[in-house]
Amino acid sequence: MSIEALAQDIRKRKIQRSTEVSIEQKILDGSECFYMSCQFAKAGIRVDFPDANEEEIHQKLIERLYGKR
Repeated sequence: MSIEALAQDIRKRKIQRSTEVSIEQKILDGSECFYMSCQFAKAGIRVDFPDANEEEIHQKLIERLYGKR
């Protein structure tokens, strides 16, 4: 099977799965993706600011998401 055929097969499967999933599940999946993205961002903040406490990390996450106010 060629790369192009494999890519086309993968696209077809993704489309089929997306039509089979309920809107409720899609919303839950989106929430889970956002939660995991925030966890990864917080891990990066901990690397950048190793002495920051949880409140400071949370504040820096909010700043990254929404900008400084």
